[in-house]
Amino acid sequence: MTGGKIWHGVERSKYEWFPIINYDACTGCGLCLLTCGNSVFKWSMSKNIPIVANPGSCVLGCTTCGKLCPENAITFQDDPKKFIGKIVRENKIFPQVRKELDDRLKKYPDHVITEVQEVARK
Repeated sequence: MTGGKIWHGVERSKYEWFPIINYDACTGCGLCLLTCGNSVFKWSMSKNIPIVANPGSCVLGCTTCGKLCPENAITFQDDPKKFIGKIVRENKIFPQVRKELDDRLKKYPDHVITEVQEVARK
């Protein structure tokens, strides 16, 4: 499958990564839906619970919803560090990541701290 989202030069659709909700533990607080910036979740009004409606929109390796779930009702298929490590090795993404970092620092110079600022912070 092509034409989907790209994650540091990697076709997102090549990898399966999304939250899994344990509905026996979920209390329907909605924190997962409110904290996900990628619209992975939708809300079932009839059941008053979140649904993983757009699993392919989950950022590879992201576990924010699971970390913030007060009931520990959200898990993932694999340990995120192992999962991302495998993708990094398979796709040799660091040149792409470095390019993206350089581009971002050029676009947002306020993200750069000078040596003088570093010394002042100590």
